[in-house]
Amino acid sequence: MFFKINFYTISLLLGSFLGMSCGISLRVYRPFPKETAFEFVKKMDHIQIQVKDENRMKMAIYDGYFSGPEGLPNEYGPLSYLIRKELSMRGNRYPLLLDRGGKIFVDEFQLVSLDRCSKNLAFVRLKARIQIAGGGEEVFSYYDEIDSRVTNCYLTGSILTLVPLIWYVPYNGFRGNREDQLNQLGRNSLSEFFTKMESISGYSGSSSVEELQESIPVKPKQTPTKQEPVDPKLKEILESL
Repeated sequence: MFFKINFYTISLLLGSFLGMSCGISLRVYRPFPKETAFEFVKKMDHIQIQVKDENRMKMAIYDGYFSGPEGLPNEYGPLSYLIRKELSMRGNRYPLLLDRGGKIFVDEFQLVSLDRCSKNLAFVRLKARIQIAGGGEEVFSYYDEIDSRVTNCYLTGSILTLVPLIWYVPYNGFRGNREDQLNQLGRNSLSEFFTKMESISGYSGSSSVEELQESIPVKPKQTPTKQEPVDPKLKEILESL
């Protein structure tokens, strides 16, 4: 009787944990300091944006070993939408592209978390071609990965033993879970991609807001009413200058 209760409890916990591990929320976007307000995606017929084999509902793939591969939709939209959104929000960073028009072809985008029981490999691969009208074609290639032991096999062993208290939980916190890894890799790839687009588009590195701040004259600091006593000889030298 005792064994049956324990077995039932362990099975329930195991199912709960595995269910939680598969519930990955994909939140891929461009991390940007001092984010501006977003209203809508502007119409840009002179800019052609194409993502090869894009599936709006499957931006990433999660293979949890115990189950079949699962397609993960991005909560912020597919890659083609993120590119249009970026151009709409921060158009001042892409002056040549928005003025002349051009093409952005993403030939390959893979964001994958792959469990192999003893290890997990999360990786991102992004290959694209960028061309501004009147200019040559620029190629962008990016790859990054996180190789860790954050897997469903180790999660299962942690539930059945005392391992989570002494190894798995601290390690998981250090390496990040599968959700953290996928989101980090996806955001890093977008950040590098848009930085490359800025460079090709002739972005000088200062926005209109920054230029406006530099044009505002700085108000001189007022001299305090109370000052430390000045050496008479130093005072004579300063007055003679």
